[in-house]
Amino acid sequence: MVYNIKPIIIVIVFFYCVLLSHPFHATITSFDCKKDSKIIEVTIKIFTNDFEKVLRADKKDDFIIDSKNSLYNVDGLMFIYIKQNLVVTIDGNRKELSWVGKEIENDITWCYLEIINVEYLSKVSIENKLFLSSFDDQLNICHFYCSNKTETLMLHKETPYGEIIY
Repeated sequence: MVYNIKPIIIVIVFFYCVLLSHPFHATITSFDCKKDSKIIEVTIKIFTNDFEKVLRADKKDDFIIDSKNSLYNVDGLMFIYIKQNLVVTIDGNRKELSWVGKEIENDITWCYLEIINVEYLSKVSIENKLFLSSFDDQLNICHFYCSNKTETLMLHKETPYGEIIY
């Protein structure tokens, strides 16, 4: 009896990958200084299913971000969660985030916020705890673009806080 080994190997590799793989949890937050308008534009790239899981854990079992029939104020819930878990301090003063909106693109949700009245900055402190209480492997990458200088912070459960000096 002759066996065709190639399909068998493909099936074994497929099941091995599926059974032993683990999800990757990350957000990417970009801070873009607009000196002429004294605004910092904040863009957060989030996996939609991660955001839904976190908000569902808060007793909203039927929460779906992209639902037209949602009973919840989706943007409001998202903004509250972000404000509770993303803190930006500039030169010792905590800055308020303002919600601009969101876009959903396949399995990614883009959240847009801004920080207004930023005159000058020499030290920026960022505390990014997005999803850290839900995912042990969560990584929050923060890119800060200001004064022709790009800085990146890699924040996670052990180090949810970072500083940038200009």
